[in-house]
Amino acid sequence: MATCRMQGINPHTYLTDVLQRVGTHPNSRVEELTPRRWKELFADNPMGSDIDGWAPT
Repeated sequence: MATCRMQGINPHTYLTDVLQRVGTHPNSRVEELTPRRWKELFADNPMGSDIDGWAPT
């Protein structure tokens, strides 16, 4: 979370995106999922979640 803040990244947006990518992202390019590289590569078009905005009733 501290690294996200240092990079000016919303931690929720970052974690939502990375947790969806991690299963299909090539192991050889795992450094792309660190906050600094993620910001360069994916921050302009992060993956969202179907549960964003969901609240229990």
